[in-house]
Amino acid sequence: DITIAASTSVGTGPLSAVFTVATPQDIPVAPPENFEASDVTSTSAVLSWDPPPPDSLNGEIIQYVINVTVQETGERFQLTSVTNSLTVTVLSPFRTFVCIIAAATSVGLGPFSVSFTVVTPQDFPASSPVSISSSGITSTSAEISWGPPPYEDQNGVIISY
Repeated sequence: DITIAASTSVGTGPLSAVFTVATPQDIPVAPPENFEASDVTSTSAVLSWDPPPPDSLNGEIIQYVINVTVQETGERFQLTSVTNSLTVTVLSPFRTFVCIIAAATSVGLGPFSVSFTVVTPQDFPASSPVSISSSGITSTSAEISWGPPPYEDQNGVIISY
């Protein structure tokens, strides 16, 4: 809403009637802020953030987009939310998830944030050792050998067998 008054060196005259101007929406010009991960388990986390600063919204935020890259494997996936938090239940144990987030209006997606990481803790191995074999079998001994579980199933640092 706008009102206008004229002024002279003596003073200001009366205000005009209220004039309303509405600007169209545009994309946000800044990313969301203050990203946090809480309640992190080996397979899930609660993500939360603040919207972009009010002077950079350029309209109504209708969605947040989070692009995620699994650092160890290069796998990529995308998450979306219509609120400023999200419970993610598709994480893998003992991985570093590199994330960037952007806000969107009905016009489009704004800029992505700087990257932030979510690190999940270790869990027990999801599969058993592989390539189990024996040699040197006698009546009192045998030599047994094996390989570790596949990398994607180790879910941490194997410390013993």
